[in-house]
Amino acid sequence: MATSLIAHERIVTTVPKAKELRRVAEHLVGLAKKGNIHHRQQANAIVRTKPALTKLFEVLGPRYEERQGGYTRILKLARPRVGDKADMCVMEYVDRPGELRAARPPSSRQVDVLANVLRNVGITPLNDMTEAELVQATRELSVDEIDGSVEVDGEIKAESEDSGEIQEESKERDAEDKPEK
Repeated sequence: MATSLIAHERIVTTVPKAKELRRVAEHLVGLAKKGNIHHRQQANAIVRTKPALTKLFEVLGPRYEERQGGYTRILKLARPRVGDKADMCVMEYVDRPGELRAARPPSSRQVDVLANVLRNVGITPLNDMTEAELVQATRELSVDEIDGSVEVDGEIKAESEDSGEIQEESKERDAEDKPEK
């Protein structure tokens, strides 16, 4: 079963088998990360085919080099198996190409992943800003907090002590925009 998981990277099985297989699969990836001849021989005692052993050491080992554990995921399926009603699940390796839900990145890469996401959206991450840009951003934030102004429909309006005035104005505009039936 471990050989099938390595070859396909995703299999459907029963929940108890998957929980037991998780222990073996995680141990095999740990051996592949170390990568020397002794660990290859230990993995060869468990894995049944040469192509699966090669994939384990050349693909899966380097893929999980930075991850400290949690190489597999078990997703329970809603319907039991026809016949004996055994609980079924999908067992898969995380971080594999084409997966629907990406795994949480290892702690060593979380800052870089967050910075890339911010860049894709068009926001400059703090670690990319120069000192002058950081000072300017800090000044802008502090001015808005001290000023107490509120932006409504692109217009900056001063907020009075009773913020109900702004809410009333927005309700009046909403009432004007809605046609009466």
